[in-house]
Amino acid sequence: MSSWVALDWGTTNFRAYLMNNDDIIDQISTQEGMKFVNQNDFEKILIRNISAWYQKFNFKVVIASGMVGAKQGWIEVPYIECPCDLSNLNFKTLNILGNVKVHILSGISQLKPADVIRGEETQIAGFLLNNTDFKGSICLPGTHSKWVNVDSYKIKNFSTFLTGELYEIVKNYSILKHSVRTNEFVAEIIKSAANLIFENPSLISNKLFEIRAENLLKNSNQILNNSKLVGYLLGIELSGSRNYWEDKDLIIIGSSNLNNYYELILNERSNTVRLYNSNDMVLQGLSSFKKSLNL
Repeated sequence: MSSWVALDWGTTNFRAYLMNNDDIIDQISTQEGMKFVNQNDFEKILIRNISAWYQKFNFKVVIASGMVGAKQGWIEVPYIECPCDLSNLNFKTLNILGNVKVHILSGISQLKPADVIRGEETQIAGFLLNNTDFKGSICLPGTHSKWVNVDSYKIKNFSTFLTGELYEIVKNYSILKHSVRTNEFVAEIIKSAANLIFENPSLISNKLFEIRAENLLKNSNQILNNSKLVGYLLGIELSGSRNYWEDKDLIIIGSSNLNNYYELILNERSNTVRLYNSNDMVLQGLSSFKKSLNL
């Protein structure tokens, strides 16, 4: 058995997968992401989470991506500059448990306009593993949604939108928090709200406050309000990312819910839309990096 550990260590979550070549043997997921971890505790947390695997399988390699390699992570791994070939990512190696090497991959930077990716490049590599000649756009929705222009395993340029984080801020810390006290959504309301803002992006601030006003004056439904909030923020993102998806072949890599919302809005606007699960693409990407590094 050729066992190793694939590690996706992001801002919010720690996800480790015990692998036998490309097959998952076991997995661990905790809410021990970078923002919850003291910089001196990364090694301790990793060892605690994977030591039982090590005792049983005696693996020698961990391949890690995500915010674990950021300035506030375990060790900073410098970005490589875009445009770039994904096969040329930087990495740094740390030793734990005596003879286990932890290889932490770099992210990607862009100078004009200034932007960075750290973690999503692994998902992109996972998709390109079986689609090496793909030329088009990849959307990675999430806390910080990424739109990436790809040409045959090369990242040409990309743009980041703060959509997911804006949603959390507005929902939990603005005056709208009293009007969106639910985590439920209605897909068609999201679509109509997104289309409204897509056609009228200058109204975004006005329409956000209208959610509160309708709740005060008409006791509008919380689920309806929350759906509008999501739709308005998606609409402003899609307005800004238009050159990535309009008349393009589009790949969306994310969770099933987010994928479905983006597809609902973009299906009639892009040439083609294909959906992929982000966790699957992370594993494929880490596996491809392991092979390319001959580890």
